[in-house]
Amino acid sequence: MTIYTDASYSNQTNVLGYAFCLVEDGKVEHFSDAFILKNGSSTIAEIIAVTKSLEYCLKNNIQNPVVVHDYNELPFFAFGYRKCPPSMYKFVKTLQKLTQEVKPRFRKVEAHKDDIYNNTVDKLAREKMQEFISRQKNNNL
Repeated sequence: MTIYTDASYSNQTNVLGYAFCLVEDGKVEHFSDAFILKNGSSTIAEIIAVTKSLEYCLKNNIQNPVVVHDYNELPFFAFGYRKCPPSMYKFVKTLQKLTQEVKPRFRKVEAHKDDIYNNTVDKLAREKMQEFISRQKNNNL
């Protein structure tokens, strides 16, 4: 199974949007969500997108997926090769735990290029984040 992940984060609103897409045997499933995360970052958002996809794998007994991402540092954090700042510690620890359990392989693609599924999850994450922000604004009127 191949899983494409991406995320967006708004520093102004503290809203994180993420998406992942499962691709296997010609079948494609999309998942996305958004929520408030104070003191987040685009790096934390990318980590959460992968974490959510690995949680899905764990819940559905999926082992050894190929996780396709566009953020260079992900495998370094997932396998503990890079020390993270304190603000990211709990997110990286969760990613590392899930990486040990699900045993994904990571494949980097260049962002905003010709990879249709990477472009899809990028768009879905951004749209989910923007929808959440719009709902918040409408609720505060």
